[in-house]
Amino acid sequence: MASAFLLLALAARASAQIPTMTDERVWFTFSAQGPLWNKSSPWRLTFESFVRSRDGVNQLDSASVRPILSYTLNRHSSIGGGLAFAPTFPVVGGSLMEYRWFEQYVFTAAVGGGTFSWRTRLEQRFIARNDGVDHRLREQVRYTHPIAPGSRTSLIGYDELFVHVNETRRYPEGGVDQNRLFAGAGRTINSRVRIEVGYLNQFTPGHALPDRMNHILSGSLLISY
Repeated sequence: MASAFLLLALAARASAQIPTMTDERVWFTFSAQGPLWNKSSPWRLTFESFVRSRDGVNQLDSASVRPILSYTLNRHSSIGGGLAFAPTFPVVGGSLMEYRWFEQYVFTAAVGGGTFSWRTRLEQRFIARNDGVDHRLREQVRYTHPIAPGSRTSLIGYDELFVHVNETRRYPEGGVDQNRLFAGAGRTINSRVRIEVGYLNQFTPGHALPDRMNHILSGSLLISY
């Protein structure tokens, strides 16, 4: 969570100079995952798709489809990668196309009666009208804990820091891109279906421009097959 405190401190310092722009948004994510061949296979295939609005639910901000292939190394670790097709829809109209390759490592362990996970993801972003490939590092820590032993309902918290590894025309300064801090709850409906909902704070430092802070109602539907 250190990254979140760091970014909040940067936001407080910047607020004395340039007002922070805020918005209310809604994000919805659908995810389906399962073994690639049979239940004993170490290979897993995940299909993710999301839709995100801005100005409440008045405008479409972005959407994506993202298949991920992963390999289970042991009961704690997996590696994988995938391809994302992620268009955004600027306020001025039209669309901005992005194709993205990524690689990731995920560590998971039982901690304090709950589940701790840490994910490192490296992305190669091919964005229209940019002058090169943008490389971005994403570090996420997540913890879930049932509200009572054996309960299907759990509390969820995570923090994810995004950092530009290189500089391009679209991101000339590199460095911190954004931070996402989430707090919410999840409910396991049955062995195949789970829902999660909560509040997501997205902070984006503006560097020479105003900082942005989005207040987001975030929901997810997860299917296991």
